[in-house]
Amino acid sequence: MRYSLKIALSSVLGAMAIAISLTFRGIPFPIAPFLKIDFSEIIDLLALYLGGWWVALAVATVHFLGLMVNTQHLIGPPMKYIAVLSMYLGIYIGGKLFNMGNPSLDLKTLAISITSSSIVRALAMIAVNILVLLYVAPEFYVFFENQLAMITGTKPSPIDVFLYVGYIIGSYNVIQTIFAFIPVYILVKVIKRHITLAESSA
Repeated sequence: MRYSLKIALSSVLGAMAIAISLTFRGIPFPIAPFLKIDFSEIIDLLALYLGGWWVALAVATVHFLGLMVNTQHLIGPPMKYIAVLSMYLGIYIGGKLFNMGNPSLDLKTLAISITSSSIVRALAMIAVNILVLLYVAPEFYVFFENQLAMITGTKPSPIDVFLYVGYIIGSYNVIQTIFAFIPVYILVKVIKRHITLAESSA
């Protein structure tokens, strides 16, 4: 793909990701409603499979900067950025471990990419969220502590709270990753089919 086309694709997809983030609030995760199943990550992932690593990183960065400028949240955009980057990292690690080369969407590669990206993203975000609970937003620790106390009927220990947080954050990030991959798989197949038809008729 030509450099100019990569720039154009990064700009268009980055703007789309920002627009979706600002327009659609996402689907609240039942256990922790402040977590949202985010439609904009479909665009972040689509960028990887349409344009490669360079375009994917550019779109994720544009998305992050756009959210920082257009929202009042200082925690949400960086957390989203780390989540997307760790998802990319998981895909990259899966590709290296199984010698898959460039990211693709054949079923075997797709299964490996979903698995590796879900694991890496979940572990990364559990670690980041625990740091946030400890040093940045302790009110969320209180939220999880109270929620766990209601479930168990007793006051939980800090270790119990962090295990509970790990379960919730891990589950959310695995679901979010799978949610992003499914439409990307369909969209990329459709887009590439149309490109092939256009080239054959040209």
